[in-house]
Amino acid sequence: MPYPETYPAEAASPTATDLTGRLCPRLTGPGEVARRLAELDERYIRSRFTPLADVAASREGGLAAARQAMTDGLLPQPAYRLDDGTDMVPPEYFDLVDAAGGIEALPGWFSGRYAAAARKLGLPDDEETVAEQWDDYLSGGYFVCLREVTPETIAQKALLISTLEELLANPAPQDSGWAGRLRAEVGALAAIERTGALLDPARWGGPMSPQWYGAYLRGYYPQVFEPDHE
Repeated sequence: MPYPETYPAEAASPTATDLTGRLCPRLTGPGEVARRLAELDERYIRSRFTPLADVAASREGGLAAARQAMTDGLLPQPAYRLDDGTDMVPPEYFDLVDAAGGIEALPGWFSGRYAAAARKLGLPDDEETVAEQWDDYLSGGYFVCLREVTPETIAQKALLISTLEELLANPAPQDSGWAGRLRAEVGALAAIERTGALLDPARWGGPMSPQWYGAYLRGYYPQVFEPDHE
């Protein structure tokens, strides 16, 4: 069974050698590996996210007002923070604020839209669940995993993961119906999720959903994802 690649080859030094002088990337020192991973991680973050100061510059009150709204629980926290302290957010960070008609209107707008999406998908739409989703949105974590963060995509992810968990509770990789559903759900989740930064698992304390429900499942059920079955 092939295992999924966890880190790119660039994480190890191509010039590391063993005691015979032969190239041996696995002997790359821990500090060098950490430096390389950090560079790749930051490259990903900078390529997909923008400094909060930049997206807040044109808003009323600028960066100071945006930070205060975050402190007050009215705007979501950053997706990432770089070593120099720069807070990074997606370029479309304020899109939901504009759609709602302002920061003060955002909580009610978000809650109403999420509840409607949840009902449509057959998910719980009670007050407690909606409040939990609002809190999760405020955490900034959805910016890390979703390509487009809206109440609808948040609900869609919840449904996809719930369906995948149901499928994995009773695996039947030899059953064409089960295999087809697994491929479809994995593909649908991948379509709305970001690939994620290399060091996200370390930040979150475990595998992220693109790995767990994507690369790992492809490695665990290779027969399901073989090209002739897709």
